[in-house]
Amino acid sequence: MTTLARRVVHQHGFLVALVAGLVVAAVRLLQAVLGGVVGQLGSLGAAGPPPGFRWAGLAEQFGTVELPLSIGVIVALWFIAPIGPDLHVVHVVTRSVLAAGVGAVLVLLTLVLRSALLLVTTGLMGQLRFGQIAGEQLLWSFGYAIATAGSQFLDVSPLVILVGVLLRIWLERHPSKHEIVGVVDTA
Repeated sequence: MTTLARRVVHQHGFLVALVAGLVVAAVRLLQAVLGGVVGQLGSLGAAGPPPGFRWAGLAEQFGTVELPLSIGVIVALWFIAPIGPDLHVVHVVTRSVLAAGVGAVLVLLTLVLRSALLLVTTGLMGQLRFGQIAGEQLLWSFGYAIATAGSQFLDVSPLVILVGVLLRIWLERHPSKHEIVGVVDTA
């Protein structure tokens, strides 16, 4: 077993990182649902039929944005830069911002992969000519992925910072038997 694999297997702190990531995912899902409901209520007085709340769009948003974002937060707070009870608040904030950044990078990679798969499957079905149209679509998809990842980073950073500070407070009151160190602590 390689050193990295051994380290991943024996790394402590996964459960607290998982809870932190699940809290981020739950809050983001609740925000999306409440935003959709408020949008529905706002369109009640408009002329014509109100637009239906799109649960499929919510599921797609959760699967391509919120889930990778939460997985990135979990990986960062568990393996890369865990939060411990002895850290100063400034370090907790920087590690939380790093966790939000890792999540945003995973969002970017997920959206680029999704766009590439859609482009290939659409092209294979004969509905898209490769060349200029494919290049424009790929460029647009990449720009959309960058913009989405950047906006998600800005949107989720305060939430991850709050979760990181609360995590530090909880760890301070419930000390671990094991030392919690990450990649940034050993480098």
